[in-house]
Parts: sequence; structure tokens; C-alpha cells
Amino acid sequence: MQHSDDLLGETGKSACIIQGPFGRASVNFTRRALVAHAHAQYQFLFKLGGNDSYFRIGDASHVLGDGGAILINPWESHSKTDSTNNPSVVLSLVIEVDWLGSALELPLSRETRIFPCSNVICTPDVRHHVDRLSAAITNPSVASQDASQAILRDLLRAVVRDFANPALTMGLRSSGKPADFRIRKALDYINANVEENPTVTTVAAYVGMSRSRFFEQFKNCVGIPPQHYIDWTRMTQAIKLLTATTRPLIDIALELGFEEHSHFTRFFTQHMAVPPSEFRRNSIVVDARPLAGATPA
Repeated sequence: MQHSDDLLGETGKSACIIQGPFGRASVNFTRRALVAHAHAQYQFLFKLGGNDSYFRIGDASHVLGDGGAILINPWESHSKTDSTNNPSVVLSLVIEVDWLGSALELPLSRETRIFPCSNVICTPDVRHHVDRLSAAITNPSVASQDASQAILRDLLRAVVRDFANPALTMGLRSSGKPADFRIRKALDYINANVEENPTVTTVAAYVGMSRSRFFEQFKNCVGIPPQHYIDWTRMTQAIKLLTATTRPLIDIALELGFEEHSHFTRFFTQHMAVPPSEFRRNSIVVDARPLAGATPA
């Protein structure tokens, strides 16, 4: 598996990408249009932040909105409208059919249209794995490890289980990671206290575990170190504040626990490959026009 950077055509923005036998997974900051096309792989798109994106799949129009996902079967024609003034942050997966079938022990072929609905709202379990994978991809030290592929498998298992044709997925096990109520409690605590920037030691103490044991069990259950998950929750909150408010960057930095504005800028740029000021400037909604016939998700 390799980690690389790629420029997104006219946007000039970067994408964090991992590639392997499964196909390609990336976190994209993009606004460009895509012409109608089709390919031999499955494609999955999950909105992480920024503005909505508008797609046409076959003859139908769809909106990739907050909490939503776009699921595209092999050889389904699809396109995306130009949103020059309305960039989006999207987790994009292009998955090889053979790899998916083997990983999930499902009888798949390129003619198998296992997703009857192209536009869905993520279940909590799917969203949990989306956050895990996004956190891994945007941390190069994790993206280059086998852990990313294990997280990807967990996400795809949840997507197929929750949204594929039930006749094809009966018996698909619901979990690829062991459950631990203390780790679930830790995740809830981190998500509820993101603005406090909790330390790993603080979270470990909250759930009654030593730091070393918590680190080991968290990584075993979630697939990434706890600090990377904490960082991703801060990124999620930063994207929300940058796109939904006009608050000064210094105020956002302080709210997220950064002592210096420059520290926040460095942190954000390391994760999104674009400074927060530029991200905000390019995320202003200006006359967002969906595809003809599109309706909000």
C-alpha cells in the first residue's frame, strides 16, 4: 500500500490517497465537474464537510448532503456538476469487485448491481467507520500501514450489510473488530468533549483504564491510535466552524484548544492539504444550483 498526493485538476487542491489491491481510497477537497462516465469498480462517496455535491446516476439526480453517501455499482453511468464556488470534502472509495467479493465472502461480479438505492443516509455504524478511515487516510503514518485496509474492510462490511440487496448479504457478520463497552464510552466522551481537546491520558482515566492498556485496546477495537481519532474529531469540528460560521480563525483555534493561531493552521493544513483560510474562502456558498430535478437528501 502506498500513500501519495494528487492534484484535483482545475481546483489545485490536494487529496490524501491510499492505493492497494482493494483499489483506491482518498479524502478529496474538490469542486470540479465530472463528465458522465462508468467504470468496472464499485464507488462509494461520503460527505465529510464543506458544501453539498450534486450527481446524476443513470437518469436520476442525487444530492450528497450531510450524513449522506452515494453508492455506485460497476458500469453505472454517473456525472457531477461543476460547483466552482462550492467545494466539498469527500471520502471517495473506488473498490475492485474481486477484492470486495473476497474480503466479504460474497458472490460478486461486475454485472451484480448489489445496491438498489444510489443515495442513502449513513447509519451510525457506517458513519463510525467513515470517521475511522478518514482519520487514518489523513495521517500518513497510519495510511501506510495495514491498519488502513482493515478499517476499509470494516467500513465496506457495514455499507454492504446496511444498504445492499438483502438476498445477497444474508449471514454477513456485523463486526470486524472486537467490542469493548469502555472503548465505546471513550468514543462518546471524545465526541462530546472535542472542544476541550482531551488527552489520551484523560480519556483513559475517564473509562478506568491505564494509559498503556487503553492505547492497546483502543487500537485493537477502532483500528487507529486514540490520538488520531481525537485529531479527526477536532478536524470535523474545525470544518463545521469554518463552513457554518464567520468567526475569526483565531477564535476557532482557541475553541479547539490551540494556544496559537499558527498551530491551528499547521494542524489543519497537515490534515487537509490546504490552509483553513483558503478552505473557508473556497467554501462560501454562492448561488448553489443543483442538477435539474435534484432534491435535498
